[in-house]
Amino acid sequence: MRGPRKRPRARRPCWLRAIPTSIFSGTLSIVVRLRGTMGPSEIDFAPSMISKGSSIHVLTGTKGEMVKINQNGELLETAVTPFPAPVIDGVILGEIWIGIWLDIEFRQARMAAMPIEMEWKDGSSREDLRASINSLGGKEVIPSNSLWHRVLDSQPMKIGKSGNNVVFTTVSGIYMIDSDANEVWRGLLPRWPSISIFSANDEIVAVLEFPGGISIWSKAGGVSVLDPSNGLEIYSRVIDFGDSVSDVRFSEEGGWLLMLHEGSIAIMDKIEGSHSIFRTSGPVLDAEFSDDTWSWTGWRHDGELTEFGARVTDRDDVGVAIIEGNILANDGSWSRFITTEDRQ
Repeated sequence: MRGPRKRPRARRPCWLRAIPTSIFSGTLSIVVRLRGTMGPSEIDFAPSMISKGSSIHVLTGTKGEMVKINQNGELLETAVTPFPAPVIDGVILGEIWIGIWLDIEFRQARMAAMPIEMEWKDGSSREDLRASINSLGGKEVIPSNSLWHRVLDSQPMKIGKSGNNVVFTTVSGIYMIDSDANEVWRGLLPRWPSISIFSANDEIVAVLEFPGGISIWSKAGGVSVLDPSNGLEIYSRVIDFGDSVSDVRFSEEGGWLLMLHEGSIAIMDKIEGSHSIFRTSGPVLDAEFSDDTWSWTGWRHDGELTEFGARVTDRDDVGVAIIEGNILANDGSWSRFITTEDRQ
């Protein structure tokens, strides 16, 4: 993805003048809000993320709610809560969803695999979880509908996939398991000496498979590529984005899109190459590459990357996820992303 050929010079808004100009390239265009609706929403909980599959996706809520949806955002089943804690990340691997629950208050972390084709049912309540923790010899609370489950003894961070296996990180290491939870390999978390000063506050924000291996991205801008066969590091670098990284997306056609904390995106063709930064009107929460361009949604805006830079559309709410051009807002409503061609 190339940056804009020419960048018009414009006066920066006052709220940007304290930020070094050198971290920006590209332009920001703000247009009026134009959205088409998909009809009334059936989601009656606050959504947090979507684990994307080929045709069936898994939508999760802020309190551990889960429901299967199709590419149009239509519910395929009734929403359930398999485990009474938030889901922090999940992936779809073939016909199963594998995810991680983390409850900070109770210091509980679970990983489990749930079959996509099975009808899911509610699990134990939060009161059941509290009782199991506070009583000696109490019955263990596990995610319902699970093919297998594991209790994690260190705080989990992110999960990704590599071929037919899953790769996940905790504060103590990085692990690959197969779809039956058998360990393939384990290793130490990547270390980047030049940002070691941030190590106490740094964290892994993305685990992504790409043709070069398994990429591990950190909040402070570190990236490491691991050999999927054994977990050994084959490439490492630190990238100065002028901001912390909150999440990353990859497309074989579109390269890399990095979501930056303060309201920008970075675009890279190659993991070892240079990057271009484009301002948005707020933090970006999800993105996808389709029809030869990156589109995204986030804090009170939607956007797309054009040859002239980042084109942003205001919205009244927060876009949580984008899937095949359909945008899910934090109030559970859906809308259709309006492209540049649609606006003309």
